[in-house]
Amino acid sequence: MRAEPPADCRTRYPVVLVHGIGYTDEENPHYWGHVPDALRRCGADVYFGEQDSYSSVTVNAQQLKDRILQILQETGAEKVNLIAHSKGGIDARYMISSLGMADRVASLTTVATPHRGLGAIDTLKEKAPAVLRQFYGLFAVMVRSDGGGKPETLDIFDQFSEDYMTVFNEMVPDAPGVYYQSWACDMKKRSTDPPLGIFHDVIEKMQGANDGFVPVTSAAWGAFRGVCIGVDGEGISHPMACGGRAKWMEKKGRKDLSSWYVDMVSELRQMGF
Repeated sequence: MRAEPPADCRTRYPVVLVHGIGYTDEENPHYWGHVPDALRRCGADVYFGEQDSYSSVTVNAQQLKDRILQILQETGAEKVNLIAHSKGGIDARYMISSLGMADRVASLTTVATPHRGLGAIDTLKEKAPAVLRQFYGLFAVMVRSDGGGKPETLDIFDQFSEDYMTVFNEMVPDAPGVYYQSWACDMKKRSTDPPLGIFHDVIEKMQGANDGFVPVTSAAWGAFRGVCIGVDGEGISHPMACGGRAKWMEKKGRKDLSSWYVDMVSELRQMGF
């Protein structure tokens, strides 16, 4: 049988991977798993956002802007394609629309980004604030055990509330000329990623299908491309959505999302980006 030709990820503009809350590209090189290498093997020019782990959206957006200007100067490219996971998508949206970077960004693809916030935060803040603080603390511990950092204050997680994002979306409209697309992820069941099981069940009762952190309904933005449940259809958690937990998935006999990202970037190339 004739082998399928490899996907072509030689996009017109460089690809910049933008991480989410709790991590840095330097401290956790496994955040994106095998994704960067897979993209490079298919011809993509790949860089990283390199913003802080627990800074505010405005601070991270400025850091992202500085990094992109550096990439553009190094490569001579006119624009970049941003692929952002989780809060990285919020940082990117603010940078594009509020920091004058619309003419430097060709496309923004967000994966598991809470564009409309997490309703569970608002509900618990009103009805059980002590429980909410416990959830914040538990999530921070999980991030540290997964190779992330420690937040100076748990208040940083308030940026994920529906109240915060409602105001944000009013103040930060999409910029004309930039292509926005999004993907959501669904764990399907708590056993998909046991450390996130308790979060998955709580969010599911309040907002339905989710990846253990972000509801599907919150992740949709721009051209919504659908819900990723993994190459093998077994469900994808929030950390898995960026290619993370790759070694753990391999031990379980599961395929990571490298091929999904390759298809994603190959499509951007076909669209002229």
